[in-house]
Amino acid sequence: MTRELTDPHPYEQPLLTLALLLVCVFLVYTQAAKRLDLLAYDTAIQALSVPASDDLVIISIDEKSLNGIGQWPWRRAIHAQLVDKLNRYNAALISFDILFSERDAGYPEDDQILANSIRSSGNVVLPMHIHPLSYGSSLSEILPIPELIDSAKALGHVHVELDADGLARGIYLNSGVGSDHWPALSMAMATEVNPMIQYIKQVEDVVKAPYISVKSEYRLIPFAGPRGTYPSFSYLDVMADKIPAEVFRDKVVLIGAAAVGLGDTIPTPVTSQDTPLSGVEFHANAYSAIMNNTGIRHVEDIWVYLLTFAFIMIPILVFPRLGPTMVMPATFVLVTLVAAFSYVLLRYDNSWFPPMNAILGILIAYPMWSWQRMRHLNRFFSLELERLDKEPDLGFRRIGQKDDEQVFLSLLALLKPSQYLFTRNNHVLHCFDKEVFDSIRSYKTNEWSHDMYSSWIQLEQKDAITRLAFKWQDVSISGDDQHRKLIIEFLNKLDFSATVDRKPRRYYEQVSNRIMQVREAISSMQDMRTFISKGFEEMPGAVIVTDPLGNIVYSNSQAWNWLNSDAEELRSQSVITTLSNFTEEREKLELGINAVLLKGEEHETELNLGERDVLLHCLPFIVDENSDAGMMISMSDISQIRQQQREKNQLIDFLSHDVRSPLVSQLAMLQGLRSGRITWSNELISDIERHAKRSLNLSEQFLQVTRAEQISQGDFYEFDLLAAIENAVDTVNPQAKDKNIVIDLVAEDSVWFQGNAELIERSIINLLGNAIKYSPNDTRIVIEIVNQENKAILKIQDQGHGIASDELPHIFDRFRRQKSSEIQGEKGAGLGLSFVKVVTDKHQIDVKVSSELGEGTCFELSFPTQ
Repeated sequence: MTRELTDPHPYEQPLLTLALLLVCVFLVYTQAAKRLDLLAYDTAIQALSVPASDDLVIISIDEKSLNGIGQWPWRRAIHAQLVDKLNRYNAALISFDILFSERDAGYPEDDQILANSIRSSGNVVLPMHIHPLSYGSSLSEILPIPELIDSAKALGHVHVELDADGLARGIYLNSGVGSDHWPALSMAMATEVNPMIQYIKQVEDVVKAPYISVKSEYRLIPFAGPRGTYPSFSYLDVMADKIPAEVFRDKVVLIGAAAVGLGDTIPTPVTSQDTPLSGVEFHANAYSAIMNNTGIRHVEDIWVYLLTFAFIMIPILVFPRLGPTMVMPATFVLVTLVAAFSYVLLRYDNSWFPPMNAILGILIAYPMWSWQRMRHLNRFFSLELERLDKEPDLGFRRIGQKDDEQVFLSLLALLKPSQYLFTRNNHVLHCFDKEVFDSIRSYKTNEWSHDMYSSWIQLEQKDAITRLAFKWQDVSISGDDQHRKLIIEFLNKLDFSATVDRKPRRYYEQVSNRIMQVREAISSMQDMRTFISKGFEEMPGAVIVTDPLGNIVYSNSQAWNWLNSDAEELRSQSVITTLSNFTEEREKLELGINAVLLKGEEHETELNLGERDVLLHCLPFIVDENSDAGMMISMSDISQIRQQQREKNQLIDFLSHDVRSPLVSQLAMLQGLRSGRITWSNELISDIERHAKRSLNLSEQFLQVTRAEQISQGDFYEFDLLAAIENAVDTVNPQAKDKNIVIDLVAEDSVWFQGNAELIERSIINLLGNAIKYSPNDTRIVIEIVNQENKAILKIQDQGHGIASDELPHIFDRFRRQKSSEIQGEKGAGLGLSFVKVVTDKHQIDVKVSSELGEGTCFELSFPTQ
């Protein structure tokens, strides 16, 4: 049920997608981002490098020309002279950016003179304009006078429209009133210069009203540069023949006004407000764009819609698959992608895709998606926090959290004081012999006070002041002062100051409140997880949890140690396969695991796991009603119990055979004396003495092993190892002399060692005794001590019978004797070397044994000296 409530609503994501698409439609349809698109275009166009056309020059009507020729307007005969001059200079095309829409009132004959010059040249293009004839009137086509129209090579409109921000960025290649039947002046020039350039014109089936402006084929102009980019010459200088004729040969000559206040000035993206382009320069840039085929088209509206929608769909599809920290970087990457797409399209396809609608849509998608995620997250947190609040709190680690009366009753049950007192706000709630505590006057808050017989404390919880006091049994009576000290140390360790506020701090800002609630829930879950994890880790045995298929999903550190693996290696492995690598009792293992996984039954068995005897307890593990049952395996190491059982059996065998045998022989001899069957003799006395000594020796060896096993490091002290060896040599010397065996001691200097000198000496005696016992007469035993870094090496080398290689691994086992010794009839109980092993293990001494049959045996003991 909780899982369903926390899932997002199935209709929320489509609704968010629809909302973003509607935003996109609104932006594109209303052109709300038009000015931002213009700014983006200006930035992109300035990054382009467009060369100026090298076949065009400008003759400008500048201030110098006005000063030299006279006030404007000039006589048209002057323009005729310029046309004739340029015709003589072999100019490829002559184009005027000057409207000749009215007859010359002062010199009527000049109209015909200009018409004749234009007709004679045959390569003159004249401008026309579309404009209302007067304020409030309808649009009209303002054409040159009829004589000039008949003489001109072509006509072209010079109408320039400004964008919403007051800048001119392009022209319409076709324009007119009623229909788009006039080409732009730059288009007319280009088609005359290069007939291969096709005149682009859309023919409409329906002609509109004669007073409606009709325009088509809008082209953005990639300006070659600011004012002065194209070569420009003063009208006066040309007329005065100051400009060489070669400048105009085979060139397109564009004639227009550049003087301030005379001609039109057009602000563009590549010019500042102080230096706008003149009209003639604007048309020069338009002509260059047409000739170089660098005019920029607007992407068709349908594609603008589709591409914008496509870009908007990217965050809708991508954001749900990204982590929260990656959404913002992804947003910036998408914005950069859209801008880069627009620029690449502009640079390599001469097409302009306005990117700002898509960019705004992506930027709007980020907060909308973040809001949606925050809403889901908030709802999830609310439901989960409500559910977690119902979970039991794990407050056992904080004594200050517990109820003060519960603390008192727990201490009462644990410590069992002889008298006690519990008050709350000076009201006695629990008491035994209150008068005993009347002498207490000073209580410390959250801190215990003690005297010889009492302990008391004051607690402040939940607006209540509580006092606890205990009196311990009189030490003079109980005689157990150590127990009283232990209780005092225990009480002082209890921390009552670590109280937990059940009403955590709340903030004005709601997100901070939610964060605080989540932090509290996480802290509670961490406490629970630590409790469970620590509990499993502190268990003395190994714990393995599997899924329903028997694959390991959890194991504690004990299991890692036992199986020589780590958590990653064990995870997902089959528990049967894993444990089978460490035991030969696979059938018993499979029987227990199958009983749990297949039948759902609890099963317990014992098996040998590597070097350990293990009690295997398998039981079903069910997390909740929605999950399949797995299995928990608890493995307890019972090696010590089994070893004790084996040692007990060995002890019984030892007592029943080795110790009992000489006693039985002595009893038999005494019964023989009593019955007269055996007569008293020195030989009989020797036999009884020998059996008695053997019994005593066996008992002594057994007691030595038992004592060595009970020794601890607290019984260690520093002693001279060389002195202990010399004492051992002195002890066994009589036995060696009986067999004419020489003992050589080679030592450099004294060696000081931390341990039990008596046990070390006894161990060396045992080793020397064995060396003497199993060596033939007239041989030598060498004892050598070598000091090395951080250790001293003791070697005992004899020339005895040696030990078989198959018996070497077992020579330290208790009650075990060599086969050769048994065959030769040399008596022993198998406790001497066992005693050596116990002592060396207690002292952390490494023991190595090397032996060859017939050549002797060498024992090497490494004593750690630091």
